Amino acid sequence: MFLMTSAQGKDMIFNALVADDEYLIRRGIISFLNKYEDFEIVVEAEDGEMALELAKKVPLDVCFVDINMPFLNGLEFIRNLKEIHPRALVVIITGYDSFEYARTALRMEVFEYLLKPVMEDKFQVMMEAVKQKLIGERNQNKYLKWAKDTLNQNREYLVSSFLQKALEGHFTAEEMHERFNYLGVDIPRNFVVTVVRLEHQTVVNLKEEWTDDLLFFVARNVANEIFNEMDSTRSCQNDYGDLIVLSQQVEAQEEQLQRYCELLKSQVSVKCVAVQKRGTGMEHLVDAYQEAIEQIDEMAGTSSVIQEVKDYVEQNYWNVKFSLPDAANHVNLSVQYMSRLFRKETGVTFVDYLTSVRIRKSIELFQNENMKIYEIAECVGYATQHYFSAVFKKHLGVSPAEYRKRMKDK
Repeated sequence: MFLMTSAQGKDMIFNALVADDEYLIRRGIISFLNKYEDFEIVVEAEDGEMALELAKKVPLDVCFVDINMPFLNGLEFIRNLKEIHPRALVVIITGYDSFEYARTALRMEVFEYLLKPVMEDKFQVMMEAVKQKLIGERNQNKYLKWAKDTLNQNREYLVSSFLQKALEGHFTAEEMHERFNYLGVDIPRNFVVTVVRLEHQTVVNLKEEWTDDLLFFVARNVANEIFNEMDSTRSCQNDYGDLIVLSQQVEAQEEQLQRYCELLKSQVSVKCVAVQKRGTGMEHLVDAYQEAIEQIDEMAGTSSVIQEVKDYVEQNYWNVKFSLPDAANHVNLSVQYMSRLFRKETGVTFVDYLTSVRIRKSIELFQNENMKIYEIAECVGYATQHYFSAVFKKHLGVSPAEYRKRMKDK
């Protein structure tokens, strides 16, 4: 018997084992295999017992095995081999054309069954099938490894994204259990949902380099430091920019929250509003989150910055180029944060609000019968009469001309 070292540095090399007690048969198979550059013979044995011992020491992709070998026959060898190398392909070589042998081999998921003497043409056909099978599995394993590596690299993002959707009620408790388990996340049965809102009034006083993303990053890192009692803290950001932390219940819950707010203030000069809600069981996760959101909305109240934005719209609605970035810049907020905040506090998007102001102003101008429709369109921030008419009809159900006619009829 021989144990050889597989080739190093070659791409897509497959390790082969050849076990047969007949020297000439064994050498014949080896000579056939030597013609294939992508196959490396790493084990050669003359009996099943030695073949099995050697198989334990090296990785194997394909095994050529005689059924009738001393000490340990081929079928027993295959049974033991499957425990060591479950994915290795097995090709049986035998001088017995027996139905029982073939049926047993089929049950053992043997890849091919060759009769002695092994002819080179049949061996070539068999090897092509072996090669295609091994290449397919090797590529599949590479893709699976890539998928697992990608999952690990993006695991934090996937957990955060799923947690946000779970809190918003997109999944049942069973679905949450299943997906969290898949992501390797252990959600404590006795949990606490913490909602942290950085008060926007103080954001305008920060230096320009403090973006919303950086503020959230700091808030989350501080949360991981304070709430990570049992390495089970998970966090995400909702659509309004709040930090949501899911952690294990502890006895000193109020002190923990106070310590968090104080530490956050020491790191970033912002004021935060934070609320915690306890719960037991994943089926109560959504309810606890909703209660925390409702409470923090009441505590935060309506902001003066949004009122300032509304006033700014009243002053600039007539400007065709006026848009959300202009309003955000006026109050020193990022466009993303401003958009979320405006919708949160008004219930409508900034664009919808601007449109409603323009329509309201146009209705006031219709009182002046001497103004043409295109003049009214220009006065309320529309570049063309056609676009103004389309927006007007979409909101009021009638065209500007029909609306003016109805006013005259009244």
